[in-house]
Amino acid sequence: MSDIKFGTDGWRAIIAKDFTVENVSRVAYATAEWTLKNFKKPSIVIGHDCRFGGKLFVETAVKVFVSKGIKVYMAKTFISTPMISLGVKELKAS
Repeated sequence: MSDIKFGTDGWRAIIAKDFTVENVSRVAYATAEWTLKNFKKPSIVIGHDCRFGGKLFVETAVKVFVSKGIKVYMAKTFISTPMISLGVKELKAS
C-alpha cells in the first residue's frame, strides 16, 4: 500500500503506480466517511478527465459512495473540473 500525497492542486500521483484502484477506493472511503459526518442527506457530483483509466477510477469511487448510502451524480463522459463545480452548485450537492 502506497502513501497518498496531496498538493495544493489535489492528489499528486502517477497513474498505475500510486494512483491505483486500491488507492482511489481508500480516498473515496475517507471522503464518504467525512461526507456522512457532515451532511444529513449527502450527495456527491463526480466525473473524470480524459486521462488513462479515468472511467475505471470514477466507477470505483462511485461504488464506494453508493455502498455507503450516498447519492451520486456521475458525469456520462469526461468533464472539466469547473463543470463538476457547477454541477455541485446546480444540484445542491454536498
